[in-house]
Amino acid sequence: MAKERNDAEQTAPKKRQKNTKRGRVLGFILTGALTLLLVVLALLVFLHRDELRGENLRRTFGRSTEQVLESEAYTYETGTEALFATVGDGLAVASGSALQLLDDAGKTVFKQLVSYAAPAVFAGKDAALFCDIGSKNAVWANRLGESRAIVPSGNLLSADMNQAGSYLLVTEAAGYKALVSVYNAEGELQYEWWSGTGYVLRAVLSPDGRTLAVLCAENGGGRLHIFSLSSDKERAGVSFPGELPFDLRFMGSDTLCAVSQEGLRFLNTDGDDLGSHDFGGYYLTDYCLNSEHFAVVCVSAYRAGAGGMLMTVYRSGEVLGWVELDRDVLSLDARGRQVLVMTGNSLDLYGQSMGLQHSAEQLMTAKRALLRDRGDVLLLSAYAAERVKF
Repeated sequence: MAKERNDAEQTAPKKRQKNTKRGRVLGFILTGALTLLLVVLALLVFLHRDELRGENLRRTFGRSTEQVLESEAYTYETGTEALFATVGDGLAVASGSALQLLDDAGKTVFKQLVSYAAPAVFAGKDAALFCDIGSKNAVWANRLGESRAIVPSGNLLSADMNQAGSYLLVTEAAGYKALVSVYNAEGELQYEWWSGTGYVLRAVLSPDGRTLAVLCAENGGGRLHIFSLSSDKERAGVSFPGELPFDLRFMGSDTLCAVSQEGLRFLNTDGDDLGSHDFGGYYLTDYCLNSEHFAVVCVSAYRAGAGGMLMTVYRSGEVLGWVELDRDVLSLDARGRQVLVMTGNSLDLYGQSMGLQHSAEQLMTAKRALLRDRGDVLLLSAYAAERVKF
């Protein structure tokens, strides 16, 4: 028995030596495989380096917030006085140095470098009109990437475009206060009106393209001129004694809303009064007329300072709903029967009765927030827009 133990003890070192050699071989194999794997990964990183940028990684692996609909940003060039408008669910951007139109997915379909002193943009569902107010520079572009230069007869004072793509130009005209020219979506002249007594503050086209409304400043107050494009005669005229409305918008094809510092006036296309809403001594701090169902106004007891009252007003002048705010409104938009409000630390979505539907309490660094028809939001910053949802 002792001899057997001695033999076993003598053979044991040989087994350990054999196992050590086998371990070294396995180590070499594993090291070689790991090196090969690292080489392959490095090659993949090099070949797909454009896809591994921050935005694409976030799109692939997701973000911590559920509000992000799509992490890839809309990128655009902006300069001084940058303005934005939704074109359907796309985006038009106008600045002093560039004009740009992006489609629904954020792809640039039109871009032009310019030198505009006073850029402006007016948008329809499929096209946008870019203007340099005070000059004869204007460009039309659509979501197919088609574009054309527009040469008005005089320096531009204002413009407008309806959802169908028809547009108008308000220009200077010798011997008159202004000339209003209406064009169809193909750029063909449809109608002209010369203003002899009033300075044109705002001119708008109805959604169906059948009615032109022009708001003018005259002695003693404002005056609204309404025209049917099928007739050379003025359809209706409405005076605002002692009051000067500064903005005008169609709410549907048969209702007009005029905005002044005193309140809102609603009229039909025959000039009949439908209703009004008086601000009652409060100061108008912000407003939005993008919804065809109601006007949105923010009023405050002070000209400057945080907070105020945000309300929706129906065409009869009836207040549909209101909410008290303790923060300044940085951006206000409306689509359909919803209202989007951005403050310094929140993004809130309300219904037409101002019932809160969704809210995101977070630091907002965007310049503006636009509500799209599909229900998501474009947060616009200096050089990019991000699509988010609640």
